[in-house]
Formats: sequence, structure tokens, C-alpha cells
Amino acid sequence: MVSKDATTPWSRMKRDVGVIVWSSFLAASLASLIFFAYLDPQLLAHDDDPPFWLADRMSGYASGFFFFWLIAAVSGTLVAYLLDTLSEQARNDSEREQAEKKR
Repeated sequence: MVSKDATTPWSRMKRDVGVIVWSSFLAASLASLIFFAYLDPQLLAHDDDPPFWLADRMSGYASGFFFFWLIAAVSGTLVAYLLDTLSEQARNDSEREQAEKKR
């Protein structure tokens, strides 16, 4: 048995990665649901020589889902980066204000 004292909390980076991956997965699931409710991947493959990733309907669904997941993950990563740099900037500004008040 593992005691509670032996566990260590996740680092900030691990938590950020977990939040980004999970939230982008949920966003991709919702985007796929809405997108493929209106568009059948088989309609995109009505060509004499469709691309290999659209060879059948399930490949189209999978490709679309991973595309949406990639876009959502990039968006989440950008948001996490901007929030992190914003907090650093706010921290530096507050330290500067405290230093000016001491003068």
C-alpha cells in the first residue's frame, strides 16, 4: 500500500499538459460531432482517386477528429503560454510597484 505521504504533487508542466490534452480532446469531440453531423466524409471521396486517408468513412472520421484535436491542442497551448507570460508580467509589475512604494 502507498501512503498519502509518499505521493508527490504533479509539477506545473504536467498539470498544464494534462489540462491542454484533456480540454482539446473534449473540444475535438464536440467539433467532430457537429462537423460530421452535417458532412459525410464519403462525400469528399467521390473522386476517381480519393486520398488514402479518405479511403473509407471511418478513415475520414478519424482524420477529421485528429485534425480538430491538433487545432484545439495548438490553441490550448497558446492560451497556456499567454497566461503564463501574463502572470510573469503581472508579478514583475507588482514587484516594481512595491519597490517604488518603499522609496
